[in-house]
Amino acid sequence: MKKMVFGLLLSSVILANTAYSEELSAFSLPNSEVRTIHANSNKKNYELYIQLPSSYKNSTASYPLIIVNDAIYAFPMASGVMQFMGGQVIQEAVLVGISASKGDDRGVSRTRDYTPTFSPMEKSGHSSASRLASGHAKEYVNFIADQVIPLMQKKYRIDSNNKIFVGHSFGGLLGSYILVNRPEVFDRYIIGSPSLWYDNKVIFEMEKKYAEKHKTLRAHVMIYADQNDSSLNNKQMANDALAFEKALRSRNYTGLNLQVEIIKDENHHSVFPGLLSRGLMAAIPLKK
Repeated sequence: MKKMVFGLLLSSVILANTAYSEELSAFSLPNSEVRTIHANSNKKNYELYIQLPSSYKNSTASYPLIIVNDAIYAFPMASGVMQFMGGQVIQEAVLVGISASKGDDRGVSRTRDYTPTFSPMEKSGHSSASRLASGHAKEYVNFIADQVIPLMQKKYRIDSNNKIFVGHSFGGLLGSYILVNRPEVFDRYIIGSPSLWYDNKVIFEMEKKYAEKHKTLRAHVMIYADQNDSSLNNKQMANDALAFEKALRSRNYTGLNLQVEIIKDENHHSVFPGLLSRGLMAAIPLKK
C-alpha cells in the first residue's frame, strides 16, 4: 500500500513537472522578427534579428537604421537601450542584428567575417580553425552593403542618410575596416575597443593607402575604448585607439566628424553597454 501511494505521488509530481514545462514558451522581444538570408558573397546563411520602433505602425516616418554585429549579445543589449532611450534621449530607430553564419562555430564565423586579412598565427584569434578561416571581411561587407541594407530599405521605412554601424572588439576591427575601405556603406560608426592590433596593425596600413587616394572621408565616427586592460592578453586598446585617432586627424579629411573617448574604470568585457549608449546619444540625439 505504501509503495502504491508513493508511486502515485511520484507520478503526480512527474506529470505536474511535465505539464509545467509544456506551458513554458520562449521569451521574445517586442516588435521583433527574424529573417533568414543567404549571402551571395560567401555562400553562407545568416539570421537577421529585426526590431521596429514602438511608433512604427502608427507613423509614416522613416527611421535611422542601426546594424549591430555579434548579435548574440549586442542585439538584446541594443534592444534594451532603444526601448529605454528611444524617443526619450535618442531617436527611435530600426534595429538589426546579424547572427553568426548558421551551422558554423561562432568563433569561426566572426573571425572569418570580421577580420580583413588572413592571419593564421594570431595568438588572440580564437581557435586554430578560426584563424585558418580568417580574412574574409571583404565578402562580409559586400553582403551587408549589397543585400542586408537594400533588403531593409525595401521592406521597411529607412532613412537612407542615417545608417549606423555598431561593432565591438573584432566587430570594432570590422567597423574600422569598413571606414577606411568603404566608408560610404554607413553614415555613422560606433566603434568599440577595436582589435587594431590584428595582423601587425594592418588597419593602419589600410588607412594610409586610403589617404593616398582620397581627401574626403564622409562619416561621423565615434571610437570608444576601455583603458589598457590587462585581462585581454595585455592588448593596448586605448593606445591603439588614440594612435588611430591621430592618423585619421592628420589627414584633414573633408567630411570626417571624429570623436574618441577612453572610458575609465571599464575593461574589455564590461565596456560595451556604456559605449553603446554614449555612441547612440552622439549618433542620433533626439531632435527637440
